[in-house]
Amino acid sequence: MKTENTDPQQNWSLIYLLALAAGLAVANIYYNQPVLGLIAGELKGGDHVGLVATITQMGYTLGLLFLVPLCDTLNRKKLVLILCALLVISAALAALAPGMAVLMMASAGMGVAATITQMVVPMAADLAREGERGKAVGIAFSGVLCGILLPRVVSGAVGQWLGWREAFWLACAFAVLLSALLAWRLPDLPSKSSLSYGRLLVSMLQLLRDYRALRYASIIQACVFGAFSAFWSVLALYLQGPAYGLGASVAGSFGIVGLVGVLAAQAGGRLTDRFGVRCGVLIGALTSIAAFGIMSFSGMTALVLGVIVLDFGVSIAQVSNQSLILGLSESARGRVNTIYMTVFFLGGSLGSAAASQAWAAYRWPGVMLTGGAFALAGLFFHLLERRCTCPKTRVSDRPSAQECC
Repeated sequence: MKTENTDPQQNWSLIYLLALAAGLAVANIYYNQPVLGLIAGELKGGDHVGLVATITQMGYTLGLLFLVPLCDTLNRKKLVLILCALLVISAALAALAPGMAVLMMASAGMGVAATITQMVVPMAADLAREGERGKAVGIAFSGVLCGILLPRVVSGAVGQWLGWREAFWLACAFAVLLSALLAWRLPDLPSKSSLSYGRLLVSMLQLLRDYRALRYASIIQACVFGAFSAFWSVLALYLQGPAYGLGASVAGSFGIVGLVGVLAAQAGGRLTDRFGVRCGVLIGALTSIAAFGIMSFSGMTALVLGVIVLDFGVSIAQVSNQSLILGLSESARGRVNTIYMTVFFLGGSLGSAAASQAWAAYRWPGVMLTGGAFALAGLFFHLLERRCTCPKTRVSDRPSAQECC
């Protein structure tokens, strides 16, 4: 069901608003990470402070699996605004938390509510005209990327100068802003399916079986994101080691360097619309492999250049793959996106775990080999998928996505 406004200019202004909303929502997964040390120093039970970040991510995963599919059956505006209210309450509770138990409960709520991100990105695809879906998804993903990279820097600075509770109050203020913006501008989009909740969840297995393109896109991006996570999960350890002897704050500042991915996301969307998703995925996979080759050389210049190349590659591959899967079934975009993002984050978790083992055994060379192997696996699955005969691969051509299945 197409819900686009008759005024294209209004549609694009709304898509940019959705990008802002996606960034403000996903940021709530990362606000706590730079201030964990400060939390441990103040609250009893601080020895288990690492669970705060873990529980936040668990909340996000549960919301992704059990709430995002509801976008296909419920009024999406009402669902998003309910989660906005949960986000405001949870952030305020975290700021006021008297102990670890309350903070963990609030963090779980923030993680669940952060799935607003995966509800608004498919809306961008709904609002885009045929032939411009890649551009719309690229704009939305650029907001997501800002929400992943910037919160650590902002929260760390606020925590250092004002305190960790103030960092959560800042998150609460942004949540209020997000609620106001979405209540004001988010269109009242109708539901797309009448399935019961149980059948809705079961239908995701059928979607995974029916759409070959969904299976390959999910696996390819899981591999690319696994390479991305392998690098970022040990960067702070590498910078603090004997090679550089730098503080943890420097690792956070690399997030600003990584914002080049925002430009890549928008460029990737236009490239996908013009040349097709295969071109974008191929460029993304090859660029990611090249990034680990660059970072294998010693020196800060090689490291910074590698970060830029890696973020560029991951962003282009992500926009291309997500543009493809959001064009497979208009009535099941919420469920399709749930499948894709679940596999995506699983790949990231595997990449982080493998990099941790590689760092312990072989230090930086081992991490570079691990990340490169994940990126190479993404290229392998992409080339395997290309064996499918598909006369048209442009994401703007809906039948082409299904011809590849």
